[in-house]
Order: sequence, then structure tokens, then C-alpha cells
Amino acid sequence: MFPDADLPARQDLVLTGVTAVTMDPRLGELEDATVTVESGVITAVSTEPPAGSAGPGTRVLDGRGLIVLPGFVDTHWHLWNSLLRGTVGDAPGRDYFSVKRGLGPHHELDDFYWAARFALAEAVTAGITTVHNWDHNVRSADDADVNVRAQLDAGVRGRFSYGPRDSTPADEPMDLDDVRRFAGRWPAERLDGLLDVGVALRGPYRTPAEVYRREWATARELGLPITMHCDRCLREEGCRSCGLTRLADEGLLGPDMQIVHAVHASAADIAALAATGTSVSLSPITELRTMGFPLVSEMIEAGVPVSLSTDTLAMPTAPDVFTTLRAVEAVETARCGPAAVTPRRLLQMATIDGAKDLGLGDVTGSITEGKRADLLLLDAAASNLLPTGDVIEALVRQGRATDIVAVVVDGRVLFENGRLTQPSARAAVAGADARRNALVERARVAGDWD
Repeated sequence: MFPDADLPARQDLVLTGVTAVTMDPRLGELEDATVTVESGVITAVSTEPPAGSAGPGTRVLDGRGLIVLPGFVDTHWHLWNSLLRGTVGDAPGRDYFSVKRGLGPHHELDDFYWAARFALAEAVTAGITTVHNWDHNVRSADDADVNVRAQLDAGVRGRFSYGPRDSTPADEPMDLDDVRRFAGRWPAERLDGLLDVGVALRGPYRTPAEVYRREWATARELGLPITMHCDRCLREEGCRSCGLTRLADEGLLGPDMQIVHAVHASAADIAALAATGTSVSLSPITELRTMGFPLVSEMIEAGVPVSLSTDTLAMPTAPDVFTTLRAVEAVETARCGPAAVTPRRLLQMATIDGAKDLGLGDVTGSITEGKRADLLLLDAAASNLLPTGDVIEALVRQGRATDIVAVVVDGRVLFENGRLTQPSARAAVAGADARRNALVERARVAGDWD
């Protein structure tokens, strides 16, 4: 059962007296700034006092003591398996891949919908306003449609990438006819400016040439952005290449292509990514747990567009962007020295670089006039941020998700005063345990779980 629509209306807002960390290189950081939002659009960012009185219905917020940031952008997240959290662990047969294979086939439509809503609710509380829903368990047209509906119902910006069902045989193509129909069912005018659609392909290391070439050709014929995991090595001894030069030689890389992980990329792989304008989405926490060290410094130094992602809630992780940024800085300092990544570059990866990865650089990722109003308000007086020197260094090195006091997506206030504003979002969180338990029981009855 899906909930009635309860997405809050857009609000016209005037935020006064805020410290604006705009992530716009022309504006930088602004003290005592005013940010104006009308009909979901940022219409002014200024240090001048607002002219005249606000219009009727406009909400004016005294932002003294608050920091405003652009919303975080997550560029690779398997929303469909979010209800597997709590079933994955270190015991035999309880690793991520075993659990995913065992429980994946037993997801019903309600599970796909509520798993996505649960993850998106957690995203909002963490200040993530854009999510790339990377679905590698599309078993039917309805599965894909309910994922899109979930993201529209949640009011979170992003992309839905249509992939094959979990554990599809290597020689079996994904349902390309339904990919065509799916793209036709969800034209831009149905997506409210919040979403676009793409495809998640397995590529040449999981499928034979006749499969992956056909899938690539269909995606490009339809003009759909493509994403692909590059994680086959995992922790294999001596693995020193992702083989991305092969994709380059076949003309499969390019600005419409996103590679995920690439932890074992060689220098030649990285050069191929940079030369073709191919972006990379890194998931540092899950990569450190299961694959090795993400090559953040090497990618940046080569000029590869790099963004950040959660990957999945099923593994022992959480979409806490501030914690991820600190972990990346610590690891890169240990690996490559203190100049490898800066707090500013890390915050850029989580905002404007992520937006550019998803083709949304003109829509979100910075506090810029004309962009959509995807904003975070944080408590500048939080003890962990004081005393504050450089505000970006303070946010990256000491920030916490608990510092967030409000989250706005497309002009809609989705989180305020420690509470999700949507009843359906709160219901997604409250019902997660019961839905996970019912899923496990169905698998147990079928003999796929013990």
C-alpha cells in the first residue's frame, strides 16, 4: 500500500543574517547574507539588506547564528536493498552479497517502494538533497515505476538508473524493450523537474561482448546516461587494474558515463577516464570495508571528475556526509600527505561536483541565483563547530549531521527542528523493522534463508 500524497508545498523564503557557504567560486563565503527563494528558485544571494518588505505568504527567517549550505549530492545509492540493514554482518553466509542474493528475489512492490522511502528519509536527515538511485534489481516494469514514484513522493532530487535484476545470468541481456518503454513512460514533464532516468549496465567484465555492446548501443540511442560498477577485483591479491582502457578503446567511456568505485584503477585506467571526461563516484566507507583504498588523490590530480556516494544501507554504514569527508581526509593524508585533498575540495565533491556528475550543475550544488533551492541550515553555535576559524574547515573536520536544523529541497521544507515534516517519511522509518522482518520470513519459508 502506498501513502496518499503529502509532499509539503513550496515556500517562498527569505533567510537573513546567515553565513552562506555558497560553493559558487564567484561568491565564496558570505557573512551576514540574505538568501531569497521564490517558487523553488534561488532569486537572490546578497550581503545587502533585503529591499522592502517580503510579499504575502513569504516566510522570513532570522538566520543569525545559522550556516546555509547547498544540499549534499549522493551519486550512487542502491535504495532498493535498504531494508537489508541489520541482516548483513560478519557471520558466515551473512556477508552483503550472500544476503542480497538470498533476499533480493523476495522483494515485493511494497518493499521496493518503502525501502526507497526509508533510505530517502535518512538522506534528508543527513542533508542529502539529491540521490542517484542505482537499481540493480529491476525485475519488472512495476519495480522501476514504484522506485520513481517513491523518489517523487519523497521530494528528493536525483536520477533513477534502470538495471538488470539481481544475479541475472551473464549471457542474458537486461530487458531493453522495457528500458525503452520505461523512458517513454517517464518523460521530463512527468518528473516535476526533480528526476531524470538512466541505465545501470554490467559491462564487459560481467557480460560477453554481444550483451554489453547491445546494452550500450541502446542506452546511447535513447540518450540515457550510463553508470557501471568497476569493482571485480575486490580484495584480490595483486589486482592492479580495472581494465578501463578496454572501455576507452571500444568507445564506451565519455561524459555520459559514470564509473563507480574503480578502487584498483591503474595509471592507464585513470588517464583514460580523464581523457574521455568520464566521472567516478566513490563510496569511501564501503570501499574501505570491502575493496581497498579509494584513489581520491590520484583521480583528482589526473583531472578525473570525482563525486561521493553512500552505496548501500545494507552494509554497516550510514549516509553521514560529514563523517565520510573526515574519513577521506584522514585516509588521504595518511596515504599521500596533508596536501592531497583540502577541506574545500572535499566539500566541493559532496556538492557541486556531485551535481555536475549527474548533469545537474546548472540546477543544484551551489547557492547561486537561478538554481533550485536545495539548502541546508546548520547551527553555527553547535559546540563541535566552536571556536570557528575557517568555516569550511570547521564543517568538514568537526561537522555532524546533528548540526542540521532544516533541509529544503526545491523550495520545500522536508526537515525542520529535528523532525521530518512528511508523515509518510516518518512512517517509512517507523515501519522499517516490520517490513524487513516480513521480507526475511518470506525468504525463510521459501528455503532461501535460515
